[in-house]
Amino acid sequence: MTPELDDADRWVHILVTETLADDAVAAVVARFDAAIAADVAALTVDRELRRDLHASNVAQARALLGWIVSDSDEVTPPPAAHELARTVARRGLPLKVLMQIYRAGQTVLVRHVAEVAAERVQDPNLVPGIQIRLLERASRWINVSLEILTDTYAEQRERDLRGDVARRVETVRDLLSGELDDAEVASRRLSHPIGTEHVAFVLWTEGTEPVDLDAVARRIVPPDAGGLLTTPAGSRALWGWASGRSPEVLDAPSSPGSVRLAVGEPGAGTDGFRRSHLDAVAAQSVSETTGANPTVRYRDVEITYLLRGHRRAADEFAARHLAGIDGDDPVALRVRRTLSAYLRHDRSLDAAARELGVHRNTVRYRVQRAESLLGRPVGGPSRLAVELALLVRDGAPPKRT
Repeated sequence: MTPELDDADRWVHILVTETLADDAVAAVVARFDAAIAADVAALTVDRELRRDLHASNVAQARALLGWIVSDSDEVTPPPAAHELARTVARRGLPLKVLMQIYRAGQTVLVRHVAEVAAERVQDPNLVPGIQIRLLERASRWINVSLEILTDTYAEQRERDLRGDVARRVETVRDLLSGELDDAEVASRRLSHPIGTEHVAFVLWTEGTEPVDLDAVARRIVPPDAGGLLTTPAGSRALWGWASGRSPEVLDAPSSPGSVRLAVGEPGAGTDGFRRSHLDAVAAQSVSETTGANPTVRYRDVEITYLLRGHRRAADEFAARHLAGIDGDDPVALRVRRTLSAYLRHDRSLDAAARELGVHRNTVRYRVQRAESLLGRPVGGPSRLAVELALLVRDGAPPKRT
């Protein structure tokens, strides 16, 4: 081996070791996520597919980097990569979508390797050798992974085509896309009363441990309900519809702790089936960016969701109207939560104190503190703007139990 190649191998180990640090891996994965989502149209409208993609990218990045500097020639895609392949198959998406994901990832990887090597290595004569070493190993990993995951995709497709789950998933997909608009036909296929009123929900888990979400759904929708329909939405999420239930009676269970629930508004018929589902997905999107409240209902976050339709303008609106109390520190957070409760209860100190579990004088002090920092009273003409800004900034408040 020549000295240049020795130095190239040494630099490969240095660069890979640095990239394996948590912050560096997160930055690389974020770049992968964004580039792949931009190249693969199916990802732009499917939140759960994007979640599985992110989990796969994290696992694949760590596995690939570790493999590059190892002496092994055996390629073993991590479990999260297999889950992504299964989710693509369950969605009824063609195999080319999985291939697009990996080819887009490979393009990003080539650019990343070239940029990192050029930036970190001062000797320009070493850069080509480093890039070749990295790209040879990375390309082999991606190509072999894709071969293995193609088999996983095919096995899942075959399994789904043989089972009732496949028919249910396909019917739900047709209902949500509008291709199926006959409630009687849909009800027969699903053995679920589409024509009656139902409430859609999304169950998902933020943890890495496997959770039986179907079992969780059966716990939150008791047997005396009019009916329960569920379909997998990814490796860590489930879509559901409960007949004859009010949104208020659906609550995420106290355990397992990582399970969260988003609930839509009631709807009847095929149109209501779709609208309630879109409500639940919208509530989920708000929940994932505003806090850890395990249950979120669309009716509680509707204004927040609508305001975030233009996120940049909404954020600027919130920053402008909350200037002085818009920080991330605990004091600013307490002041905003107190002010939100105070305004929501029509400026009642007692009602706000009961919700927050504090003394009314504490509420009074925090409201006065907020007005001092804002430079204006919160009960005048600016009240509506302040309330909307609080919703944009922090979302719906968590409920006390």
